[in-house]
Amino acid sequence: MSDKIGFIDESGDKSIHFTKDGVSTFFIVTAIILDEYSVDKTREQFVETAAKHTRAPEIKSSAKAFKDFDKRIDFIKDISKLNFKIYSIIVDKREVFEDSGLQFRNIFYKYVNGLLDRELYDYYPYLKLISDNHGSEKFMDGFVNYVEKNHKQTELFRGPKFEFCDSKDEPLIQLADFIAGSLSRCYDPKKINPRSSEILKILDKHILHLREWPENPRNKYSNIELEDEKFNKELVDFIFFRIKNFIHINAENPAIEIKNQLICLNYLVYRFKKDPHQYIYSDEIIDRIRVRNIHITKRIFSKEVIGNLRENKILITSSQSGYKIPCCRGDIIRFYNNYSSKVIPMIETLKKTDIVIKSATSGKINLLEEIEFDYIKRLTDIKK
Repeated sequence: MSDKIGFIDESGDKSIHFTKDGVSTFFIVTAIILDEYSVDKTREQFVETAAKHTRAPEIKSSAKAFKDFDKRIDFIKDISKLNFKIYSIIVDKREVFEDSGLQFRNIFYKYVNGLLDRELYDYYPYLKLISDNHGSEKFMDGFVNYVEKNHKQTELFRGPKFEFCDSKDEPLIQLADFIAGSLSRCYDPKKINPRSSEILKILDKHILHLREWPENPRNKYSNIELEDEKFNKELVDFIFFRIKNFIHINAENPAIEIKNQLICLNYLVYRFKKDPHQYIYSDEIIDRIRVRNIHITKRIFSKEVIGNLRENKILITSSQSGYKIPCCRGDIIRFYNNYSSKVIPMIETLKKTDIVIKSATSGKINLLEEIEFDYIKRLTDIKK
């Protein structure tokens, strides 16, 4: 497995007084992940790309040059040509403080440290992290302590590696800063722009996961008309209850199969939040699993990932357009139709085969009368 390096920076502040002017509503931690062998090349490409957009010695998302949304979008389009992956934790301070009643700073640090630890190392067992040493040090110190306390070096986990670096000296931390700041334009109501959706669309192929915390069902369908034919709240609430329960139970499970299922599930949730009506092709989900250097075929994915999630009573529908978390009656109908188009012809084939075999053997071979095929016989009887 190739070594990976993650460059981390933040957007927003940790203040709980988010209603005040100048205080962010969201706090976002973003890790830009690269193969170790590609770091120098990607750094060089980023510097060359940045020079085409600004003369500033350091790229900052908050810079005056990028307050012009057109210029921000143009820069994102250019850096999207580089080879990197994005993992972000996106914290809505309104939900953490107002609804949960938690002491924000302590619980926030502990929980987000745990999310970073579990999910980054689920993707990348060999991961070195480099963080900006201005503003991030308290957060990263907590993360370093958390990982060292909760991980033991093994054959598959060599132990965490951390460094702090001034962002002025490391362009790839500047890239992390710019991505985190751009994501804030998609979430923070104080920063959202009519063209914010373009940011996620451009960066889509780079995104491993955008982990929102707390998981608030209200955010998942706030912009959707709640008619039953388009969106069934009762159905969605049940599915997300099952998803949260599955993730909680299996968060510490080291089994490769479980980690593959969690990566799949997290990606389906992320795509659901973007558009609850869109299907995702299996190749797109498998690509997220393969970043762990795990080879998985479509057949194995269908059986061991999707199949096992369904066995755990997590509803994942499929059609010729791919997979998705269902959000309405129509999704279930399409799912049933998809299986019916496969199952019913199979039953018809069994019926015809049974007739041919009985005719050819004068009834001496009549498998559907045997007890082990009783269920199939009842199905073929229904189709008479």
